[in-house]
Amino acid sequence: MKEKLDRLVDSLMGVLVLGMTVVVSIAVFYRYVLDQPLSWTEEITRMFIVWLSFLGAYAAMRENKHIGFDLLVAKFSPKFKALTDLVGQILIGIFLLVVTYQGFIFSYEFLGVTMPYTDISIGWFYYSVFPVTGILMVTQTVLAILQTLKNLKAAQ
Repeated sequence: MKEKLDRLVDSLMGVLVLGMTVVVSIAVFYRYVLDQPLSWTEEITRMFIVWLSFLGAYAAMRENKHIGFDLLVAKFSPKFKALTDLVGQILIGIFLLVVTYQGFIFSYEFLGVTMPYTDISIGWFYYSVFPVTGILMVTQTVLAILQTLKNLKAAQ
């Protein structure tokens, strides 16, 4: 199930990059060739960038590619290293739960607010990125915690 979800997220990121490329190309063509700038392209491109950034953050988390300071932790014993990983992941999970919860609230509060040129709901298409990617990241964090608990058990 997780593999299918990850493939879906990766595919969505590809579609977003392609869509952003098309929209920016159209914007450049209309602005510099036809001398008729389009108003909606900036809003759509910004929305694609926001979603791509947050989905990319999830992909980086999934592959453990976020910045980490493991120089000191690498010198710890396997058991203590697993314990520090566990504490860090629990703290990350708590933070992500807060972000997800507040994202639902924020998204709901802005459902009726729309972007000026496209009339697209800000709450639905912009701020919904917080709960959607928050759920993905919380799920990934729970899986990482379970793996760390296995590592901790093996280190004993």
